[in-house]
Amino acid sequence: MEKIALVTGGSKGIGRACVNSLIKDNYIVIDASRSEVKLDSEKYHFFKTDVASEKDINSLFTFIEEKYGRLDVLINNAGFGRFAKLEDSKLSDFDEMFAVNVRGLFICTQKALKFMLKQNSGFIANISSIAGKNSIEQASIYCATKHAVMGLTKSLFLEVRKSGVRVIAICPGSVDTNFFDQPGTQLHSERNSLLAPQDVADAVMFALNSPERCLVNEIELRPLNPVKKS
Repeated sequence: MEKIALVTGGSKGIGRACVNSLIKDNYIVIDASRSEVKLDSEKYHFFKTDVASEKDINSLFTFIEEKYGRLDVLINNAGFGRFAKLEDSKLSDFDEMFAVNVRGLFICTQKALKFMLKQNSGFIANISSIAGKNSIEQASIYCATKHAVMGLTKSLFLEVRKSGVRVIAICPGSVDTNFFDQPGTQLHSERNSLLAPQDVADAVMFALNSPERCLVNEIELRPLNPVKKS
C-alpha cells in the first residue's frame, strides 16, 4: 500500500527537508505551498496552496481524496513571523500570522483527521518553535501563534492517541532558513551557530519511525553553539 504524506510549506527550508526525507522513506509526498520548486521525483506532487485560504485547503483535500483516498502523514510546517515591539505592531500582521500559523494549521489538521480516524492510523507533526514555549522580545505576535500551536497539539494528542493517530510538536530553536532574513529578528551573520533544516526533518522522521506503541509527543531542538547577540 502506498503511503501518502502532506507537507505544508514544502518548497523551502524545513518543509523541503521534510519532503526530501519522506521521499527517501518511500512516501508519496504532496507539497502544499504557494510557490513551486521543481523536484525530480515521481513521488513528489506540488499543489499550489495558501494555507491562509480555506478555499485552497478545501481544494487540496479534495485532490487528496480523489487521487489517493487516504492520508498517512501530515507535516504542518507552513508559517512565518514578523517582528516589532507590541506598541508598533500592526493589526494586519496579527491577523495574517494567526491566519497561517494557527487557523491554516487547524483546518489542515481537522481535514487530515477525517482520513486518519477512519484508518485508525496516522501521524501529525506540527512544526512549532522554542517561541511556543518561551518569550522572545519583539516577537509577541509570533510567540502567541506558536503558543497556540502548542496548546492545540497537546490537546489533540490526548484526543486521538486511542485511535491510532500519533501527534507531535517539533520545537526548534534558531534554524538556518530565510526566516531570519527578515528585519527585526535581531540575528546576525553567525549562520554556523544555527540548526540546519535537515536537523528538524531528522527529528520528524525519528518520531515517525519510532515503534507504533511508542508515542513521542514533543521534541525540542536547540543549536549546540548558541547564537551570539551583539
